[in-house]
Amino acid sequence: MGHYIIKFKQGNTSLWGIKQGETVLPFIEQPSSLQKLIENQSRFLAKNNLNTEEIQINKVEVLAPVSSPIRIVCQGLNYASHRIESSLKENSNGNVLFAKDESSILGANGSIMRPKDCECLDYEVELGLMIKKDIIKPTIISEDNLHEYIAGLVLANDMSPRDLQYKDDYAQWYKAKSCRTMLPLGPVLYLLEKEDFQHLYNLNIKLWVNDELRQNASTNQMIFKPSETLSEISTFMNLNVGDLLLTGTPGGVVVKAPSKFIQGIATWLLSNEKKVAAFRKKKNDYLKDGDVIKTHISSPNGAIDLGFQSNTIIPYQF
Repeated sequence: MGHYIIKFKQGNTSLWGIKQGETVLPFIEQPSSLQKLIENQSRFLAKNNLNTEEIQINKVEVLAPVSSPIRIVCQGLNYASHRIESSLKENSNGNVLFAKDESSILGANGSIMRPKDCECLDYEVELGLMIKKDIIKPTIISEDNLHEYIAGLVLANDMSPRDLQYKDDYAQWYKAKSCRTMLPLGPVLYLLEKEDFQHLYNLNIKLWVNDELRQNASTNQMIFKPSETLSEISTFMNLNVGDLLLTGTPGGVVVKAPSKFIQGIATWLLSNEKKVAAFRKKKNDYLKDGDVIKTHISSPNGAIDLGFQSNTIIPYQF
């Protein structure tokens, strides 16, 4: 059985601890970062390093369970259902990889601020994997040694301003998806034991908008599994302890692609400005200010439960 790690704010201080039910036991000796916690788990998780005075979670501000600096690498179109609604072949080739900036990170209960000039805000519930050891050269990672490279699991929501993604002459995934508050994380980081990996491809992943279930899938539907993805990433870039891999979202997002034929015509005839205008004609289908998004990931038997997020959409405020 692994450990549920939580980061919270008490006064002006950020603290780490272990979540037990609806309470948290803070560490007596606090790690300076998530990286240090992962690298020295036995020290920080030892019973004699747990404060016996429990703190009610509903009395504190729960923060995203990560530390800066952090790389965030994302997989796109990694579930067959999402590929189909994007008008791609169910198992089309290519592991789509992109990045989000750490400035997008938000706590599990924070308010999601609509980006400036965004009218088509979408959601993407995802399973996040926290890196356990540095990967600094091409590395073969398999299901047998995956536990050496993945420290834990975290619930994520890759918020996506669709009109900003395609606003310029070229697709602006990084710019759009890195807008502030576009990545709710947590409430917990589940630090895995080796035996927990048996549940990795049997996690239920769900998202609701105003209590309407929009996304409902299982992680067994991933096309490119984490071992294959990390092996591929290792061929061209580094990952370090505490970095984050988001493994893609299932079907059920708002944006839907037209048929291949219509896409082909649009590619030749429509400017990006007109494509964005087409998105915005359906802006009433996208998230509105005041909408509440809830997400949850857990195993069917409850052995792993990454908790719930609840985030409200608010207007742009700067």
